[in-house]
Amino acid sequence: MVSAGTFAARGATTEIVASGVGSISLPPNVATVNSSVETVAEGADAAVAENNARYERIVGALVKLGIARSDVTLAYYNVSYNPRPQTGENPGERYGYTVSRSFSVKVRRIGDAGRVSDACMGSGATGIDGVAFGLADPTVARREAASKAVAEARANAVAVAEAAGLHVVGIKRLELLGGPQASPVPMMRGAAVAKEPTQFDQSNVNVTVSVNVVFLAGP
Repeated sequence: MVSAGTFAARGATTEIVASGVGSISLPPNVATVNSSVETVAEGADAAVAENNARYERIVGALVKLGIARSDVTLAYYNVSYNPRPQTGENPGERYGYTVSRSFSVKVRRIGDAGRVSDACMGSGATGIDGVAFGLADPTVARREAASKAVAEARANAVAVAEAAGLHVVGIKRLELLGGPQASPVPMMRGAAVAKEPTQFDQSNVNVTVSVNVVFLAGP
């Protein structure tokens, strides 16, 4: 969406405010699998030990797939306690200590994202919390998107200036609106029959930049 047309007399020049949006669509080259492990036990030591053991099994399985241990990073860790009531226990309630750990796995061979997901679940993870595809280095895409955004803003400013019998002669101020955004939209095809790996569709990554530019126009 583009808006243009704010005018303000300023000496020999007039200000024209125009916005522009630039977007670049590229195939992803990296994936991130977010997973979690939750364990419950009557004692804190037992809950922590079980969580640690499961996590180490998961990391070991990932290393066998070629994932570097440095690409497995902790996102969240929590230990909580829910005391068992003396009377009136809820059959669906879990009592004792709960240890929750969330972690992310960077998958540099994106075709292995499904295998990574399966390895996590098969080694002790209690959930896959999301899979996203993106760009390892979006710098070049951001620059191209920014260039398109500024060009669109200038084109709108030029159109408004010409309608008023003016010409764009410079830029007073340029604002980046909200920062560059990369918006991958992964689609899960899901696990097929037993023993076949999970597969994910890989949609393109859209890198979008929005700008607001104050142009100067004169006769």
